[in-house]
Amino acid sequence: MRIDAFDPEMCCSTGLCGPAPDQELIRIEEALGLLRKDGAEVLRRQMSRDAQAFLGHEEVYRKILAGGTQTLPMVAVDGRLLFTGCYPTYEELRGTLTATT
Repeated sequence: MRIDAFDPEMCCSTGLCGPAPDQELIRIEEALGLLRKDGAEVLRRQMSRDAQAFLGHEEVYRKILAGGTQTLPMVAVDGRLLFTGCYPTYEELRGTLTATT
């Protein structure tokens, strides 16, 4: 299983640096960490660091063209874009992985 998280721009790859990290970013990083432990391949992507990933995923690219970067974050599971505009919970992601096996 592969999870691609298309993140908004952040100061680092997880957004967890600095004196007051966003609790939502802590939550999603914990969820993605659990999924990594479960065997999922997890990739976090930001446009400034991995523009090709945004250009190469047709649906992500179209949504950004139509709605701008405020459509981020987006999360794709095995190439299928399943979540737009917010990060899913661990349970939601786990459910998508279970449904695709």
